[in-house]
Parts: sequence; C-alpha cells; structure tokens
Amino acid sequence: MQKKLPFVIIKFKIRIVIFILLAFQSCHSPDTEPVNPYDYFPLEVGSFQVYSVTEEVYSAGQKAPTVKMWYEKNEIIRMNKDSDVGSTFTVSHSVRNNPSDYWQKIKEYSVQSSPDKIIQNQDNEIFTSLVFPYSPTVQWDGYQYFNMDKNDPRKGYLFHYEDLNQPVTIDSIKFDRTLKVSERSDTTFKSDSSSREFYRLGFKQYAIGVGMIADVQADFEYLQENGEFIGYRIIGSGTRRIKKIIAFGR
Repeated sequence: MQKKLPFVIIKFKIRIVIFILLAFQSCHSPDTEPVNPYDYFPLEVGSFQVYSVTEEVYSAGQKAPTVKMWYEKNEIIRMNKDSDVGSTFTVSHSVRNNPSDYWQKIKEYSVQSSPDKIIQNQDNEIFTSLVFPYSPTVQWDGYQYFNMDKNDPRKGYLFHYEDLNQPVTIDSIKFDRTLKVSERSDTTFKSDSSSREFYRLGFKQYAIGVGMIADVQADFEYLQENGEFIGYRIIGSGTRRIKKIIAFGR
C-alpha cells in the first residue's frame, strides 16, 4: 500500500516549484532590469572597446559626401575610489587610421559612477550617459552641464530609453541584451526664421557586459533652391558619424 505524503511536505514542495518558476520567469523576462545597473556600462581596470568610425561630410555643390574612416580604442587604465558610493575611472582614448597601424594615444578622460547615474568628462565637457533605473519612462538632460547656445540642436531634448533588454547584432557580433539611449530625434524640424529643414538624429546602444556598442550622430540640412526643396530630402550639407564596436575584452 502506497503511503501518502504529509500535507506539510506537499505544501513545501509546491512552494519550491512556484519559487523555481518565478525565478525562471524573472530571469527571462525581456522587461526586467539587470540585477546590477552597471552591467550596461561595466567599469573594470583593463577592460577595453575597439570601434570602427565612419564619417560622411556633405557640402553644398558636392554631389557625393566626403567619407573618412578610422578606428578608436577606449581602455580603462586606473580607478580612484571617491567615497563609499562612487568611483572615478580614467580612460585612455587612442586612434589609428588602419587596422595594421599602431595605436596613438591622444587623450585621457574620466568616467564617474554613482548610485543613480554614469557621468563622463571629456575635453572639459560633462556628459550624463546613463541614469538608473532603466525604464522607458525615465528622462534626463544628458547635456545639462554643457554651456550650449540656444540654437544648438542638442539643447532641450531629453534623453530616454528605448528597446530595453533586446537582442542586437552589430555586423557579425551578436548581443543578447542591449538598450538604446535616444539623444535626439527630430527629422522634420523647420526653424522659426526660414523654411530650412533639418534632420537631427542621435542615439547610442549599450550591451550587457560590454558597454557602448554603437553611436550614431547625424545633422543634415536638405537641399533647397529659391525656398523650394530639390527632390525628396536631398542632403545639401551636414555630417553623419557612425561608430560601431568591432572588438572588446578585459
């Protein structure tokens, strides 16, 4: 005759099963925030990222843009503990024109971590890269410490998160969980004083365990003649710069 398990044991086993199911669900939900908010901007001495950079410069009277390409490398070289709740990391920034060239260090800049944000100080400009928690409802002024002219296209636009914890492929490199920071998105702007129309777009993407994997910045003015647009949004002048990660490690 088969013995029945005591009610207490059955209840305990049910709780264990429920706990396992909830844990599994929380780990695989695409909307959950990483356990450590710094996962999207890991800060560790010796970690590095290498990027390919392509820049297109459009000029009036030129049918095709001038295209430049180079490579950049960021490597954390030291860390200073500021307090019990924050640290400052020094990053070495190097460039080269071709993959076979030696890296040329051109500057150092700092990255400061705190319980609610990541701040970068480059060329005496303080930039707020990320804020915590990660949420599509969070907004912040990434350029709040900049001394910008009122006509600066970056002024007044609030950063926000998009595509939280989504997979992304950069060329052949696959990243399981990424997020996008929208920095500017104005593709139909017309100034108050003229019929000039601009295309302003800026965003960065970050991947867990890696940091920034892409940076796209574009500022175009569409070609006009006697106040009329020539064709459909033909670029008259402006710049587009695309930075994509090609290698990373520790």
